[in-house]
Parts: sequence; C-alpha cells; structure tokens
Amino acid sequence: MATSLKRANSLRLQLLGWLLLPLGLLLLVNAFFSHRTAELTANRAYDSLLIASADTIADQVSLKGGKLSVDLPYVALQLLETDLQERVFYRVVAPDGSTLTGYDDLPMPPKKPRGVGADAQVHYSTQYRGETIYLVAIYKQVYGLETTDPVIILVAETGESRQALSREILIADLERQAVLILASALLVWFGLGWGLKPLMALRDNLLKRSPWDLSPLDPSPVQTEIQPLIAALNQHTARIEKLIEGRQRFIADASHQLRTPLSELRTQVEYTLRQNRAELSHETLRTLQGWIDGQTRLIGQLLMLARSEPEAMQGQPGAKADLAELAREAALEYIAAARRKTIDLSFDGPEQGVFMTGNTLLLHELVANLLDNAIRYTPAHGAITVRAMQDGTSAVLEVEDNGPGIAPAEREKVFERFYRAGQRDTQGSGLGLSIVRDICASHGARIALLDPLEGDQGLRVQICFKLVQTE
Repeated sequence: MATSLKRANSLRLQLLGWLLLPLGLLLLVNAFFSHRTAELTANRAYDSLLIASADTIADQVSLKGGKLSVDLPYVALQLLETDLQERVFYRVVAPDGSTLTGYDDLPMPPKKPRGVGADAQVHYSTQYRGETIYLVAIYKQVYGLETTDPVIILVAETGESRQALSREILIADLERQAVLILASALLVWFGLGWGLKPLMALRDNLLKRSPWDLSPLDPSPVQTEIQPLIAALNQHTARIEKLIEGRQRFIADASHQLRTPLSELRTQVEYTLRQNRAELSHETLRTLQGWIDGQTRLIGQLLMLARSEPEAMQGQPGAKADLAELAREAALEYIAAARRKTIDLSFDGPEQGVFMTGNTLLLHELVANLLDNAIRYTPAHGAITVRAMQDGTSAVLEVEDNGPGIAPAEREKVFERFYRAGQRDTQGSGLGLSIVRDICASHGARIALLDPLEGDQGLRVQICFKLVQTE
C-alpha cells in the first residue's frame, strides 16, 4: 500500500503521465492523418506510373492504311512490374467503342474528362474480377480519322504495391514519432532527476541536522518555483523556534515561582520543628494552608495558560456564545469574594445578548481572571463594574475598577508572565493578564488597558471581539 501511494505521488511519474497521455492521443490523431497522407502519396506515385505506361502505349497508336493499329511495347507494362504478385491490365478502345487490343471487359471511366478533343486523362478505381483495381484513362486525338472522337487508352493495376508503399510510409512516420516520444520521456525522466538534485541535497542537509537546529534553510540553490516552499518552511520553523523559546522561558519562570515558596516554607517548617511550640505549629499549618491555596491557584493558572496559548488553539472550532451571559455568570460567581472585601460588584449588559464566536470555557476563564485581578487590587469599599455591549461590528467586554490602576508606562509590561506591577505585597502569580492576552489572541480579539470612565483612579480593561449578527 505504501509503495503504491509513493508511486501515485511520484512527481516523475505524474509528469510522464501528463506528457505521454497527450502525446499518445496526438500520435493516434496523427496516425489517422499520416495514413491518409501515405495513401495519397502512394496513389500519386503509382498513378504517375500508370500515366507513363498509358502515354507509352498512346505513342504507339497510329493510322496505317486508313486503319488504327497499336504496336504494344513491352516497356509500357514493364514500368508497372513489382516484386509483389500484382496484376496489370490494359485496353485500347477505338473511337467507335471497339477494343483494338487488351482486355475487352476492362471498365470504362465513369465520366468523361473536361476538354475531350485534346489529350486528357481520368483517374478512377473500381471492382474488376473480384478485386479493387486502379485505372487511368488517356484520351488521344488521332489525326487523319473521319471522326473527331479520341482513342481511349486504359491501364490498370491491382493495389498490392500501393498498399505496400502506403504501409511503409506510415510505419516509417510512426516509428519516427515513437522515437521522439520515447526520447521526450527519457529527457523528462533524467532531466527531472537532474533538476531535483538541489532539493535532494536540501533533504540530506535536513536529515543531518540536529533536532535543535532550527536555523533557516538557504533557498538560493533550489529552483525559483520551489523557493516559496522553502520560505514557507523557514517561516514555520521560525514560529516553532519562537514557541520553543516561549515555552522554555515559561518553564524557567514557573520553576522559579514554584521553587521560591517551597524554600520559604521549608525554612519555616524547620524553624517550627526546632522551637517545638504548639502555637508556632498551628501558625505554620495556617501558613501552609495559605501557601497550598496560592499554589493551587498558580498551578491552575499555569495549566490554563498552556491551554489558552494561540498556538494551542489553532484549528479548534468555536461555538456561538453570548458574551453578556458569560460575563453575567462570572460576575455572580465572584459576588461572594467581592463582599468579603465590601466591594460593590455590578453588571451592565443588554437582555437580548451580545453574540460572538469562541470557546466558552476559555471566555469564562478570561472574565474570571479579570474579576480576580480587580478584586485583588481594589481596596475595601471600592467598586467594580462588568459591562457587555455591542459597538458597531464589535462585541465589547469591559471590567472597570477604582483601584490603584496601572501606570501608562507599565500597561504593556503587565501582560508579561509573572510580571506584577504596583503593589507587590498583594498576593498573586502575575499570570492573570497573560492568560487574558493569550485568550484574546486565540479569538482574534483586541485588548486595551484604559483609564476609567468615572473618577481619576482605577483601570478599565476593554476587549473587542468580532460580533456575530443574530437573525
């Protein structure tokens, strides 16, 4: 099966097929016309011999003693002799219709030539004694006769020689064409092999490379038609290299984020064990519980970050989603957390819904991360507003708070993984906005950090998705 598929996908075989198939059809068409040309050539050649033979006989027709006589020369019929078993017939007809010499039943021409009275000739073929014969009739005017009607000289032959010559011409022509087709196929086969040498050299270069060697390929040695493919491979390799570098940075940062709290916790546990005091052990357990909660949240965010990367989302189909309903549900989930800090959490959105296409799980995580960040950084008695609305051709989501905000100089940096702006004493992993950015990128959405609509302090996160019109 694999061998047959390989042959079916062979560039050489496909090119040969595209070459030989039309050439074969052209050969059949040309064979038809070559056959007609060969017959015409053979007929002309043997008609010329018939005319020469008839002319020789006509030259021997004379008037002797007031009567027509014919001295038939041997050379007249010798012109038509061949190695084939071909039969020759002749007939000389007087003006009164009587046969002077030859075969009395040899058929006369079906029509008279134009200009009878001067020397003229007619070529025709007919059935005679059970086979096809080819004839020429020459009309000769003999002076001295009382009539002006001509003497008719008929010379005929069977078609063996004509057919043999026609076959020879046709076979020779077809042989030349077959040689040309074979030569063309060989030239294509070996020429393509020669032309593919740069591509094979490129393949060998790739096979010898280290798995970690993602340097771009040099497209200059290959043909112009293949260079766009090499350029596309280089672009794809560059994307893979960028993805690997990002994953390596992510792993390094994640290792640091996980290792540092573990070291601190180990130090605290060792200190508590040395003190051997119950109240310290209880305090250590409470610290451990808080650390476990934080690390659980961090690990969950790390997993969500891996799922939400645009590269991981490519090719995954999205479903029609109501952005307003998603935002409303997420806000309801965080009401309890907001109340614990006496934060006023409100939602503003249309009842008819705001529709877009996306992954509902990731979109829910997007809103959840925005709300988690807002609650984390908004002080007590603050306010957070979640909005979902339609703006032209965009489905817009906004989360606005009156917390400390983010300085304009840091608004691009906060999307970096593990970057934490402003209050670094606030618990957090620095992954929330990175997850939001990746989810936006995977959905083709635009995200912007803006000043609040009301008040001088706070932050407004605005995300614009492509709106899906409802019928």
